Amino acid sequence: MMMEAVKIFKSIFFHTLFTIGKTPISIATVIKFVLTIFIGLYLLRHAKRRLTKVLRKIPHLYSSTIDSFITLFYYAGVAIILLISLSVVGVDLKQITILFGALGVGIGFGLQTIANNFISGIILLFERTIKLGDVVEIGNGLIGKIKRINMRSTVIRTYDGSDVIVPNSEFISTRVVTWTYDDDWRRLQIPFGVAYGSDLDIVTSVAYKAAYRVPYTQEDQEHKVNVVFVGFGESSLDFKLITWCRMFKLDKTLKEVISDYYFALYKGLTEANIEIPFPQRDLHLRSLSEETFQNLAKVFSRS
Repeated sequence: MMMEAVKIFKSIFFHTLFTIGKTPISIATVIKFVLTIFIGLYLLRHAKRRLTKVLRKIPHLYSSTIDSFITLFYYAGVAIILLISLSVVGVDLKQITILFGALGVGIGFGLQTIANNFISGIILLFERTIKLGDVVEIGNGLIGKIKRINMRSTVIRTYDGSDVIVPNSEFISTRVVTWTYDDDWRRLQIPFGVAYGSDLDIVTSVAYKAAYRVPYTQEDQEHKVNVVFVGFGESSLDFKLITWCRMFKLDKTLKEVISDYYFALYKGLTEANIEIPFPQRDLHLRSLSEETFQNLAKVFSRS
């Protein structure tokens, strides 16, 4: 009875479900394939963690370089595990060329976008035109820090706290503004105006103090805070406060940072009793009808 059950189990377990080329595929083959992949991925993740720890200890090696290398190592390992799994179950690797040929046809018809993004991801990892932590702005006005670079897409963390998944092809085929390519210094220009007759020395002093009052202001020998007298406006003396900040130290958008400078400028000018002008117009009336004069006289007499 026991032997009969074993025979039935073997007949089911090793029964050919279908064939790949000349290789029969049974339930046992599928289980062997899945177990091989599972064990391979487990060992690959372990090797990835160990390799990361080793590379982190190497001095003068950028974290972005380490992340790029680890990503390529992981995907290459996945490809090797897949080939080993196919070989274990008895699939002739020469037959894989047929699969790649079919895959190529599929890419030609329906997977062009995926292939484009995949190749773009490899280019980004090798060229390192953008790195983890870089502050970038892409064509549609999206601004944020590079959080992760995957093989198909890149994750950008915006200053609003949202994560945006961007296809890698956009970084290759469109113009990308990066504020941290060589360094993270960023110049801000804050225009403002004061009333005619204001003391220019006091205005300049107030503007400098306002710049240093904002904690995001950074300065060194090559990046100086400056106040520029732009010109004579229609109703104001026009100035421009030029200051610098470090993008890696920002935790808010540039618009919010500029707002902080305007708050500091307004407070400083108000404390110094410097008038902030607004547009004014003089209205000259050359001729009015008698009826209009009478109506105006009634209005002013009521007031």
